[in-house]
Amino acid sequence: MFIYKDILGNRVTVYFEAQEEHPDDVLIIPKTKDGWLFTEHKIRGLEFPGGKGEHGETNLDAAKRELLEETGAISDEFHFVADYLVESKERTFTKRVYTAKVLSIKTQVDYLETKGPVILQGDLGKFILQPAFSFFMRDAGMSEIVKQAERIWDSKN
Repeated sequence: MFIYKDILGNRVTVYFEAQEEHPDDVLIIPKTKDGWLFTEHKIRGLEFPGGKGEHGETNLDAAKRELLEETGAISDEFHFVADYLVESKERTFTKRVYTAKVLSIKTQVDYLETKGPVILQGDLGKFILQPAFSFFMRDAGMSEIVKQAERIWDSKN
């Protein structure tokens, strides 16, 4: 478990074991044969794909849908990374984080609130600290989550 305050002053708790049966949101850390896959949010910058689950949708279904909508990527291999709880005055929610092996990326006409996929090769932990990345990506909790995702992929190779 890792506890910290994010840039907005919210208390955030990161759990490396599943905490909720059905968290509110999902986040996906996708890996392709060429590197790590990000999406470019139209306002916030580079970040991992993710979002809110729809009514009646499982977290895994939401992860598959968000990955496709925001990047055009398809995966059938998802691994649990973490659950994190954000406690704010506006909205308290839990987000389930997965890492996914990308099988293919299809070009789409519309990537919704993003500009589409961006693949970067190299050290994931160093990428997310760069100014081009969303402020959500550059906090202490995301650094811990990324380390866990990298450990998962190291164990798969």
